[in-house]
Amino acid sequence: MSQGYKLSVVEGVGVIDEIRRYRGSRILDMASKIMGQNTPEAITPELAVDIFYSFLLPIPDVVGELEGGKDDEEISFRLQVISALLSSPNLWRVKSHTIADSVTSLVASASFIEKLVKLLQRRGSGQGEGGRSSERSETRDLDERVVSEMVNKALEQVDRDVKVAKDVKRILTGLGAGKGSVLAFDESMEEVLRLARETDISRVLEKIEGFRLPAVKTSYERFNRGWMDGLELGGDLERLHYSQLALPLIYFLASMADSKLLLYKKVFPISRGPIYVLMDKSGSMVGTKIDWARAVAVALLKRAVSESRDFYARFFDSIAYPPVQVKPSSKVSDVVKALSYIARVKAGGGTDIARAVMSACDDIRVERRRLSDIILISDGEDRISPDLLSKVLKAANARLHTIMVQGHNIYLKQVSYRYMTVKKLEAKEMIKVVDFA
Repeated sequence: MSQGYKLSVVEGVGVIDEIRRYRGSRILDMASKIMGQNTPEAITPELAVDIFYSFLLPIPDVVGELEGGKDDEEISFRLQVISALLSSPNLWRVKSHTIADSVTSLVASASFIEKLVKLLQRRGSGQGEGGRSSERSETRDLDERVVSEMVNKALEQVDRDVKVAKDVKRILTGLGAGKGSVLAFDESMEEVLRLARETDISRVLEKIEGFRLPAVKTSYERFNRGWMDGLELGGDLERLHYSQLALPLIYFLASMADSKLLLYKKVFPISRGPIYVLMDKSGSMVGTKIDWARAVAVALLKRAVSESRDFYARFFDSIAYPPVQVKPSSKVSDVVKALSYIARVKAGGGTDIARAVMSACDDIRVERRRLSDIILISDGEDRISPDLLSKVLKAANARLHTIMVQGHNIYLKQVSYRYMTVKKLEAKEMIKVVDFA
């Protein structure tokens, strides 16, 4: 074998060259960052590569015979792990998210290795202390039953992590060119794994599982250098249809004077301001209410990304907390940060709706955007001044969409462009909230 490359124990993969070994090293780096420590010597880049292809390939299998497999401790351990992995009933739940998807396969591999290392360390913790050399020698004592148990336990955690990664990837696919690519996503893999472990994001994403954004009608405005959108009569020579050049000069001049020349009709999409979500986190929103509100916020983030609009999310109770922002030009890490922000906040505190709306309008006015949409999600009664809020909204060129969660507020109804009262916290109601012109 050239240049000392090793062979994969997964059928059809073949030689683990420098490029594949780099991928394995990257997986080990991700696992190390999540654990906060280096992976043991027994967990090699070659093992990481084999685990990756076990998740990626549709029907993977181990090779029949491998040169030196019986005598090489590293190859023997790889064969043990991969054989146990491919025979585990838990694998196929994970593979429903990873087959032919290199992004989720990377997440699954890093998550699996992190859990496997912890299980190996737990098993060896009572067997005396040793250096990195002893970490490798401990793998000799593992029988098939022990390895199989470790693999099954590791896959239980992987299933949850991969589901979150898949949902995050779906949101990111709407980002601008290059922003949602595999390489861009790879840079934020550690943040995605931490997101799956440290917050309630999985519960939030479950509520929008299978959620499809409603079709949005794009609004256009006339623009002489825009896109062709039919024909019309007029006198603008800049948009003249080529057929008019065949007219006699006198007839052409007369038609121009009467604005009856055949012209191209040109339009351009109207750029829109941000989608700004205000979520009430007061004490009365605890439980299913705050979970539903957070799921709506994630669905609105998906819409903002798909429409290349700025997105803001701000929680409030008796005070308005700092917002998180995602721009069309944002990096993957910014979207992950926004998801983490939405998933982390717990309900508690009083209610000051007026202050929250005014804070949102201040943010929008600073950006000097076109028509913006503020989506207010609350269940609380709060006395506000309709006249004052109307002036603030007009100054910011913003429309207020009020979503009352099992509540009612007559003052907000007076100033809202759209006012909804949600009785049942279901996906059908969520679609109504997200579906606005």
